[in-house]
Amino acid sequence: MKIISFAWTTPALLAGAKTVTRREWSDGYARTFHRGDLVAAYDRNPRAHGKQVATIELTFDPYQEQLWQAPAEEYDHEGLAWMAKRGLTLPGGEAPLEFWRRWRQENPLVWVVPFRVVSLGKQP
Repeated sequence: MKIISFAWTTPALLAGAKTVTRREWSDGYARTFHRGDLVAAYDRNPRAHGKQVATIELTFDPYQEQLWQAPAEEYDHEGLAWMAKRGLTLPGGEAPLEFWRRWRQENPLVWVVPFRVVSLGKQP
């Protein structure tokens, strides 16, 4: 099973508030993911002793976008609004809205990976 690490947004993922992730993957790697794939969601990279916290199902094939083109509601879908409402911050103490604005201004070309949580915890 493929793995995606959610590190900074794990709490939003587990609360069901995160339904998309954006990644700066290589084209070749991104194209190994497809709608319907089950993917192990980790709280951090397994090489950094991360653990599986959920299983997600991709709801669309990943697609590319320049981040500035992301619709405003994607702030919510990324789980960042949920985090902000709870006073959670990203590394370095950055507020979720500040992070989102800065990231959009940097405007990387990202792969958009929509998903739904299938189950919580590690799968057998």
